[in-house]
Amino acid sequence: MISETIAIAGSVFIATSLIAKLHQRRQDVLHGPYIEGRDVRHPFKPYTDWLVQAVSSSDLRQHFARLGWKVRDVSYFASVIC
Repeated sequence: MISETIAIAGSVFIATSLIAKLHQRRQDVLHGPYIEGRDVRHPFKPYTDWLVQAVSSSDLRQHFARLGWKVRDVSYFASVIC
């Protein structure tokens, strides 16, 4: 039981760290979509559009906000580590 908890917490921590790094790189002036002539298409654009449409048409926005509020400390800790 403890090993599964550690594995889940570790995978959440790693996923949060990777997402934070990806977001930082995307917002960076040297690697982001700010360079003239750079293709600004995102490879996951169809999936994110579908997800935004699904969330906006359902009651998931409130649930995501509540979940985000509960796990905000994990993302802060992961960002500090990176």
